Amino acid sequence: MSDSVGQYLNEIGLVPLLTALEERELAQIIEKGVEASARIENGERTAELKRAARAAATAKDRFIRANLRLVVSVARRYPLPPGMELLDLVQEGNIGLEHAVDKFDWRKGFKFSTYATFWIRQAIGRALDQKASLVRLPGDRSASLRAALRQVSGNGDELDAEHATLHRLTTPTSLDRTIGEDDSNQLIDLIPDSLPGPEQIVMDRIDEQMITDLLSVLDARARFAVEARFGLADGQRRSYREVGDELGVTAEAARRLVKRAVTTVKEHAGEPIDAL
Repeated sequence: MSDSVGQYLNEIGLVPLLTALEERELAQIIEKGVEASARIENGERTAELKRAARAAATAKDRFIRANLRLVVSVARRYPLPPGMELLDLVQEGNIGLEHAVDKFDWRKGFKFSTYATFWIRQAIGRALDQKASLVRLPGDRSASLRAALRQVSGNGDELDAEHATLHRLTTPTSLDRTIGEDDSNQLIDLIPDSLPGPEQIVMDRIDEQMITDLLSVLDARARFAVEARFGLADGQRRSYREVGDELGVTAEAARRLVKRAVTTVKEHAGEPIDAL
């Protein structure tokens, strides 16, 4: 437990819990304060309304402070994702607690902690969906994954196949992470290098020189037509219509030009070239 978490727990532990009677009394004061605030916004400015609004604010503050330990209890049930700490979840849960205080109906006789737990879990779950990962899952999938993780105490290796896949998608990992039985390798060692090696560079240069030598037998117009048709210059293959537009001829004329040029290259190459 970090020092900040311990200090927070010590502070909220000094606030006494509420009895069921006190919860009802505070809820009634808050309800009257809401009504008073609405009347004040409508233009009424009596001292009685102002006192009711101030009393409601004080009651709400006491109601929330007395239940902060409930938020910590709920937040501790969630596996902490990378980049988030317990106090981050607690902060989000406190927002849900405040919403529960605003919505609590004392007339129904429910215990406040039971009612508030729903809103606290909603707030924490929403925060995990939006902030815990770079990959956003649909709400139902995210809720299902959180429930599955709680059942296995946050151990992703014990998840079923579907939830394990979702867990991998939403859990970043370091390329420096050691792998293998003896931890002698790193994950980055398994990622293939996309850059060409020395052998590939040499072979590419040989191919380029070979193509240049083969095309050297063509005049400039025919050579341009072949290079444009097969993307030899920039890697982008063009249609006969596009080649013809560049040369100022029809697509059919461009096709005949390319065909004659390829035939000429084949004759000078001394071996078949499957270009068409």
